[in-house]
Amino acid sequence: MNEKVVMIFHLGEKSVDIEAPLDITANEFVLGINTGFNLGLDLNNPDENFLRAENPVALVKGEKTLAELGLRNGTSIFAPQR
Repeated sequence: MNEKVVMIFHLGEKSVDIEAPLDITANEFVLGINTGFNLGLDLNNPDENFLRAENPVALVKGEKTLAELGLRNGTSIFAPQR
């Protein structure tokens, strides 16, 4: 597919534009964000292994691709609040 989207990742009071390919799974995306931003998510715990999205509203988790979830340019992704 090779299509990419630019999304806004919100981490507390800060926000960062991130570019991601649409053909990766939600789990791969969560792993990358967790590693890149040191979120400390327990990826073995399904209750913590997701991110929240708006525009469209979605839980980013599982084996669906980002395209299947409907994520698009301008989607907001939110880090879990701790």
